[in-house]
Amino acid sequence: MVTSGHQDGADRFELAGDATKTKHQTLAEYSELIGPAFANYTAYAFARPPVERMISLYYSPHRWMREQEGGGFDLDARNEPINLQEFEALVSSNHSISDLLDTQNIPARLMLNTSALHASGASVSLLNFANLQSGLKRFGRKNGFDLTDIPAEKVNSSAVNNPTALNAGQMDRLAETVLDSHHGKDQEFFPATGLKGVLESVSRWFNLYA
Repeated sequence: MVTSGHQDGADRFELAGDATKTKHQTLAEYSELIGPAFANYTAYAFARPPVERMISLYYSPHRWMREQEGGGFDLDARNEPINLQEFEALVSSNHSISDLLDTQNIPARLMLNTSALHASGASVSLLNFANLQSGLKRFGRKNGFDLTDIPAEKVNSSAVNNPTALNAGQMDRLAETVLDSHHGKDQEFFPATGLKGVLESVSRWFNLYA
């Protein structure tokens, strides 16, 4: 585990290995590093709707938690509405799931709970982040891992209880910022719902974990 002064060190981790140079490495980078043998691999990924994902990232503890001089961490630093300029910069500077999975080299449309072939020959299986435990157990059954003791509690969660209420006056603007960016392609993983459906989905997600 690698942590820094603005991470709580409890629920965050780093990855490294011969074929894993960074934690958020792209499928194309894995294909290049592993070579022809990558065709024998199956890559698993979790997807969540892009608006929900970017709002969650904005409030993610690793972005704002700061260690206090007397010990412990400042847990309430971002319990406030989203700053649009900061949000636009965040959206612009982060990979979309489509980027990470190199979907431009996946000819078939990739959707939740389906698999498709990457140009390298590797199979890509997309799982639903909203059903995280179910997806992990499905992965375990398929690959011979015993994951029956997966913790039920949600970890690495923000101290912000209800982002949709905090940002009630600008949710349309936030959604449009994400959907009009390169992250908008990630919405294709999900059934078409329109902007209203996207916002309802975001609200349901955050209320579920409030």
